[in-house]
Amino acid sequence: MKVLIFGGTRFMGRYVCESLLAAGFDVTIANRGTRDQAPGTTHISCDRSDVSNLAKLKDISFDYVIDFSAYDSNWVEQAAEIFKHKIKRYIFISSGAVYKPSTVFPIQEHFVREAAGLHYEYSAQKIRSEQLLVSYHEQGYFETVSCRLPYVLGAHNYEDREGFVLSRLLADKPIVVPDDGAALHSFIFAGDVALAILKLIKAPAFVSGEAFNIAISQGITTLGFIETCAEIVGKTPQLHPLNLEKAGLKTDRFDLKNLLFPFPQANGYLDNTKLLKYLNFTPTHTLPEMIEQFYKWWLVNSDLQPTKYELEAKALAALGLSD
Repeated sequence: MKVLIFGGTRFMGRYVCESLLAAGFDVTIANRGTRDQAPGTTHISCDRSDVSNLAKLKDISFDYVIDFSAYDSNWVEQAAEIFKHKIKRYIFISSGAVYKPSTVFPIQEHFVREAAGLHYEYSAQKIRSEQLLVSYHEQGYFETVSCRLPYVLGAHNYEDREGFVLSRLLADKPIVVPDDGAALHSFIFAGDVALAILKLIKAPAFVSGEAFNIAISQGITTLGFIETCAEIVGKTPQLHPLNLEKAGLKTDRFDLKNLLFPFPQANGYLDNTKLLKYLNFTPTHTLPEMIEQFYKWWLVNSDLQPTKYELEAKALAALGLSD
């Protein structure tokens, strides 16, 4: 069986490639080719911002497409024109950010979707992509599945999430805790995403047109995440609560390049029982196991120094602390 992966060399894609190759799939990766390609895979240089690049895929046969890179819903639309009536299933990597802010938890797949808040544009594009895919399923173009992910953790994570907290703990630096650290988050290990995708590839046709949350069963607060990291490195965190609104630091967008903390202060606890019901799939890694796995990799592959951010510096100044 032949699988095409859009994206596929960074973080989650690395795990998915390894799982597919181990299961005997023939894997082709389509991306810009700016990073080393996964061993055992075929590479096609394809910059999706230039629609003419998709012509390279027109005459190649694939059974499945896994789309990591469609941040623009137009790219899903363009891909559909290439693959309609040619592939079996299109698996789209979506996000828990598609859900309307909720007062009921955990959030199930039938809950209302709405582009709002800190991830407005990102969630709007993901919602439209999901809607397009359902229409393609209904028109019989190909089978479709959307995977709604929370925060993904594990070795090779290029986003400053685990490393943000771990580096400050090891350096005995203060950690600003936004709004008392009460926001509730969901997490998943990158390797469990890969296992779930493998299950979704092999699943019967009844998964088509569906969306699935892929997350661990626990919901963990911001403070709980910090405490878990602290237990793993054996450090006592220097916690400094900060009311963002009073400090004038409340923002309307979340920017991973200018962090105060690596997760936004918005609740996003996802229910995972639909995936269990449909495919009997349960994630294998707990939050401490995810962070422990990242930590061992990070100690060898990072300089361990905290990255400096303007927003964090402003928060520390508001607390009367030096950076």
